[in-house]
Amino acid sequence: MRVLVTGGSGFIGSWVVRELLARGHSVRVLVRPQSNLANLAGTAAELVGGDVLDRASVEAAVAGCEGVVHTAGIVRFGGGEERLRAVNEAGVESVLGAALRAGVRRAVVTSSTAVMGGQREPVVADEATSSNALELGIDYFTSKARGEEVALSMFEKGLPVVAVRPAVVLGPGDVYRSSAGTVLALARGSIPFYVEGGASFCDVRDVARGHVEALERGTPGEPYILGGTNLTTTDMVRRVAQASGAKPPRRVPYLLALASAAAGEWIGRRRGREPRISAQLVRASHLYTFVSSERAVRELGYAIRPFEETLRDTLRWFIAEGRIPASTPELRSLAN
Repeated sequence: MRVLVTGGSGFIGSWVVRELLARGHSVRVLVRPQSNLANLAGTAAELVGGDVLDRASVEAAVAGCEGVVHTAGIVRFGGGEERLRAVNEAGVESVLGAALRAGVRRAVVTSSTAVMGGQREPVVADEATSSNALELGIDYFTSKARGEEVALSMFEKGLPVVAVRPAVVLGPGDVYRSSAGTVLALARGSIPFYVEGGASFCDVRDVARGHVEALERGTPGEPYILGGTNLTTTDMVRRVAQASGAKPPRRVPYLLALASAAAGEWIGRRRGREPRISAQLVRASHLYTFVSSERAVRELGYAIRPFEETLRDTLRWFIAEGRIPASTPELRSLAN
């Protein structure tokens, strides 16, 4: 199958490209002029220029393809609401609309567990759990929820599209410092504090295989959660500190963190700088977004590797890329 992958130079997308090629598919990747192509070096993927918001370039890229995997998206908490909506909502409409008009046989859209919202208690959600994403007022959650709605509307129009919902993705290859950037920041000791909450942490390689399985045999019109290990923030911070030898940040009360973030945003606006921690990030971090991947395991053969393996490989990649100096015994052992 000839498959178009959007966002193929990025974290999830580049591993999807590798997985597709390993299975014998022909892969075309839509890349922007400013894309970092390091993750695609040495692959047999065909690169075509364009942008998911440029409908003409998307139409040209889809032509001749039998499948589409739309991974392009933005992960951002605080500021840039218009850009979030443009890429995470309009981008879905642009790419899947072109796929529908081209008559592709299969499509997959990268959604997120963010579309399910979050809870104040550590409950485990699945695909049948009601979402409160639109009620939380967190722009990223809203944009991803709207984007998945667009994808499912395309299914109603006749596009055989499957939505996959990765949780917090870690692993090697995060060139744009998206979700795995949290591990990098913790290992550097650059996160000043955290609030208690919890999330599901998954491996990008497992997630990539989940995408391709969804393309090959997922049920169109249905979502699949691609989660991992459910951890409280305290447990995750502790494990990163143990693996990296870094001093963990201190846990602070939620209201104190929220006030500090709001003050940082105010100062940032006056100085024309973006704050390190936004109020929306604090609010999102205080939620529990534990999930079950049972459906993906059962229907797609999805497998979850141990968190410690994913964490070690994430740190190894950052060390090899020069993002973290091997300045502790723990990091030196990973570098060897």
